[in-house]
Formats: sequence, structure tokens, C-alpha cells
Amino acid sequence: MATLQATTASNHPTVDSDAVEAIEAIIDDYDFYGSFDSLTIGVVEPSPEDTDPYLELYGYVAFGVTKHIHDEDGTVVDREDHCTEEFLERLAPYLEEQLVVETVGFEKCRFPLLAGQWVAWPDGTITYNSFDHAPENPSEESATETPDAPSESST
Repeated sequence: MATLQATTASNHPTVDSDAVEAIEAIIDDYDFYGSFDSLTIGVVEPSPEDTDPYLELYGYVAFGVTKHIHDEDGTVVDREDHCTEEFLERLAPYLEEQLVVETVGFEKCRFPLLAGQWVAWPDGTITYNSFDHAPENPSEESATETPDAPSESST
């Protein structure tokens, strides 16, 4: 059985300096894990070279966010999957510029390859793009639609 080998990295968007604790609390609400290593995610405090705190996110894992499910005693009993968009929506108001997270990966040298890009803008807009593993043939579309041909209304 093949094992997914993935790498994730992001840009370093600046964040609201008054919201560092709120951002760290949001990060603590979620889990970032993979086959081999966890994802490193956190706020980097300003240094003499940096004037603003920024978010860093990287690791040898596909970017996927989960939340712990606890029993009555507070013990983690499971994970809730597919929380990536929720996580980014909660993070967005504290961003001062867009966050771009990219993941690439593979299982052996097999098709399909993994590639994905999440983008979160400070206004709350979240997008996801990935490879299209079953693209439509553009020549079939152009056979029925010819954009340069005069339309019936123009003749």
C-alpha cells in the first residue's frame, strides 16, 4: 500500500497585532495532523526586522483541518473531518492580507497527483482550487460555440 507524501506551505500574511491571542485560541480549537509529522502553524511575533506579527504554516502533510470530538470526560474519542473552510473563515477577520496555503503531494509515481490551494481574504472570502483530473475537451465546446462568428442578431 502506498503512502501519501505531501508538503504544505503558505505565504506569511501579517495579522492584527491586537489579535495574536485570539488567533492562537482559534488554532488551538483545531487539529493539524498527517501520516508522519504535524503541520506547524502559529503566529510569529515581530522581531527587529519585522514590524508586524505574521502567520506561518508549513509541514510535510496535506493541509486538512479537523476538530477533536470529546466524550463526557473530555477525552478525545474521534475527529471531525472537513473543518478547513470553517477554520479559515474564523481566521480571516484577523488577517491584514490574504493567506495562501498550497499543498502538493503524490503516492509513488502515480496519477493523480495532489495539488491544492486555499486562499482566505480578510473580508472572509475563501476559495479552493486544485487540479482538474477529468478536463473537458475544449475543441468540443468550440465546435458548438464560435465566439468570432457573427451571431444571428448581428446579421
